[in-house]
Amino acid sequence: MRGSRIVKDLVLLGGGHSHVAVLRRFGMCPLAGLQITLISPGVTTPYSGMLPGVVSGHYAPHEAEIDLVRLCRFAGARLFVEAATGIDTDARTVSCGDRPDVHYDVLSLDIGITPDLTVPGASEHAIPVKPISSFQARFDVFLEGARNAGSYAELGVVGAGAGGVELVLALQHRLRKEGIDAKCHLFADDTILPGHSHAVRLRFEALMQQAGVVVHHRFRVVRVEEDGVVDGAGRKVPLSAVFWVTSAAPQRWLAETGLSVDEAGFLQVRETLQTESHDEVFGAGDTAVMTGHPRPRAGVFAVRQGRPLADNLRALIEGHALRNHVPQSRFLALISTGPKHAVASRGGSAFAGRWVWRWKDWIDRRFMDRFNKLPAMPVPKGEGLLAGLEEQMPCGGCAAKLPAEQLGSTLSDLHTVAHDDVVVGLGAPDDAAVVRVPEGHVVLHTVDHFRAFIDDPFLLGQIAANHALSDIYAMGAEATTALAIVTLPHAEPDKSQQLLKQLMNGAHRVLQREGVALVGGHTSEGAELALGFAVNGAADPETLMTKSALEEGDRLILTKPLGSGVMFAAEMQLRARGDWVETAIAQMLVSNRDAALRARNLGVRSATDVTGFGLAGHLFEMLEAAGRQAQLDLDALPALPGALELLEAGIRSSLHEDNAKVGRYIDGGEGQMRRELLFDPQTSGGLILAVRPKAAERLLEALREVGLEAAAIIGTVRGQGAPAIRLA
Repeated sequence: MRGSRIVKDLVLLGGGHSHVAVLRRFGMCPLAGLQITLISPGVTTPYSGMLPGVVSGHYAPHEAEIDLVRLCRFAGARLFVEAATGIDTDARTVSCGDRPDVHYDVLSLDIGITPDLTVPGASEHAIPVKPISSFQARFDVFLEGARNAGSYAELGVVGAGAGGVELVLALQHRLRKEGIDAKCHLFADDTILPGHSHAVRLRFEALMQQAGVVVHHRFRVVRVEEDGVVDGAGRKVPLSAVFWVTSAAPQRWLAETGLSVDEAGFLQVRETLQTESHDEVFGAGDTAVMTGHPRPRAGVFAVRQGRPLADNLRALIEGHALRNHVPQSRFLALISTGPKHAVASRGGSAFAGRWVWRWKDWIDRRFMDRFNKLPAMPVPKGEGLLAGLEEQMPCGGCAAKLPAEQLGSTLSDLHTVAHDDVVVGLGAPDDAAVVRVPEGHVVLHTVDHFRAFIDDPFLLGQIAANHALSDIYAMGAEATTALAIVTLPHAEPDKSQQLLKQLMNGAHRVLQREGVALVGGHTSEGAELALGFAVNGAADPETLMTKSALEEGDRLILTKPLGSGVMFAAEMQLRARGDWVETAIAQMLVSNRDAALRARNLGVRSATDVTGFGLAGHLFEMLEAAGRQAQLDLDALPALPGALELLEAGIRSSLHEDNAKVGRYIDGGEGQMRRELLFDPQTSGGLILAVRPKAAERLLEALREVGLEAAAIIGTVRGQGAPAIRLA
């Protein structure tokens, strides 16, 4: 969100073609005071126009995907990677996953469609093309199986609209290109390409005959079996695989929202793209139908709805008049034919050739470049929704605290862990929490706090909690209690409360899982969101893991891959791929508790966690405390996907340069990019565990059993001396 104070919430539900255009327009011209949230089940949006080219092998899958992480960063929007499950139009909230409901002042839906798999056997045996976001994985499995078989196969495509025709020709072309002997069948309820001219249909009939595709006219599939399809007359065509490209259906839960839907369940919208039932709710793309101007569900309409949708969302938010959008009645369809060849169809006209493919390719790549090659934009101040507000300068000191009512309301919803050692906590709040110390144990105290580096507060809460707890686990202890330290950006009171609820519910998810009691905390307002925790723990002093307990010959194990620092430095510059960021976040959400427990059980007595000082900095602390040296195997260092590429591109975290000063104690590895990983600061990073040689492989196996697949032996502790690291 760009602006000094959050005033209104715009929620975009779904990352379809219309919504990516909305995000770009708000990125080009931000509205101060507006918080935009995109809720999408994935970090990318596939562009349907390039799907046949991906299947044919003309494009790599990522070339046909819009990166939502990068686009949201450009737009100043939050990205919540969740699948929506419902809308409460009275409360103005969206339900998604197990996070708190997301509030909206204005809502827009562009959630696409789902495959209509009501034909018996279709859901069990067919490969649906919609949603495209999950089709690629299924297609990859099919293609790998076809490659391994390499033998003659009969493949079927059910549905003979433009999508089905493009897919069957793309499949036939790709399989021949891969050297796979296969024959493709196309099944049409009546004829191919309904809605296109007779000339276009004749042209494609000839193209499919030339490609060896068998077309079955007036073959309505009524049942899909494991080895073929059957029509109403009982005719069966044996097939080894079936692709489903029939008419799709709306999201079923839409009908339960109270929003206006047609008989089929599609959202009904007016010319302003507002729903007929709720002015504050908009709809676009395949999920919506304009009641006065029904059109085929084609990507061209969703793309062209983007601009008027963005303009009308802004107009409603700012209190201006909305404009009508009337879609064109005729449109140019560019239909690919498998090889780099395409047919153009508009009305009764048709023309074809390789030049049409080049034209289509130019249009498609130009469209993708609009969203994947984004300009740097200035941040406006004192504009938009903030312009008319009488804004009081935010107070400092204790006057910057969040009001008690808001804080109490949020905390009352958290069912905190009931820890036996907590005498006074949130159940009966006092000036301080009171906690017993178990007999024979020592108490550990630690604190961690950092500003937000991702826009999803629910995820941030989880990562911050994991990060803070890690210090306790790194010493072989159990965390018992936590105090939250929260800074919220300046916002209207209800917006602050909604943000706090998302944040603390995320943190509570981790604390509850780890058996840690949240016993209090402190909140304040500031320039930007920040979160941390003061954590207490308890341990048997005989089993503590310390930095100083290194022994010569110990094997050094790193439990998580490196690269989160450079990843989020790149993400802020719009240079990190969304799938890379998604993987990095997934690693940050992994607790270090299981790793520490298994290490302690195998007799590990020296460990630390890898955080802001990077692997080299934290390892050097261990070596300095123990008066030891170490040898590292650079090639063994696990790295997050994309981390080395980003380092190679010259991107560095702001702390990298300072961390690299420890390099004067490191011998070897100059010029190797993996050496730079040593200085990359980590958030919620892994543990460095020093284990005796005989137990190293057992520990490594134990770590992998708990899901730490990247865990690796990265080096060995050497003899006594001035602390130093040798790279092999």
